[in-house]
Amino acid sequence: MTTPSAETQMKLQVCLVLLGGEQFAIDVQSVREVMVIERLTIVPGAPSCVLGVASLRGEVLAVIDVAPTLGLPPCRIGPRGRALVIEPTTTQVAIATDEVLGLERFDEFRRNDDTGNEKAAFGVGWLERDGGLVTLLDVPKVVDALRRKTRGATGVRGRGGSLNGSDTRS
Repeated sequence: MTTPSAETQMKLQVCLVLLGGEQFAIDVQSVREVMVIERLTIVPGAPSCVLGVASLRGEVLAVIDVAPTLGLPPCRIGPRGRALVIEPTTTQVAIATDEVLGLERFDEFRRNDDTGNEKAAFGVGWLERDGGLVTLLDVPKVVDALRRKTRGATGVRGRGGSLNGSDTRS
């Protein structure tokens, strides 16, 4: 029998969320705060993953939907929907959620060694919760993948643009 490594024995505080109807865990070190989306402004020409922009105490944040990148249906943002404002603050991105379920501490997690499906490809590992497994999402990896995918891509809502707001056309 193998002894769990120090890596899997670390205590982990996560924010549990629903994305595309499925539960995910996000390390709180990747989250600056949870915001209520009071008003979402659609941005013409934005990539399809950008739902719009919202203001948080004067800071304009791109609100993105990562669920389709994970192979899931888009998040359902209703009135006063919630989004996770991502660290570092230089990213100026908030991830839309179906619902924020709360914070929870885990003593260990299973490291991801399966990159065969979309959810696993963006997962750091899995956490055991209520008899099932919850994917611990690698937020920087998901956001970076969306940035790469949207560079110069044509968005569903209009002309091409990039996730970080800069126009990449020549």
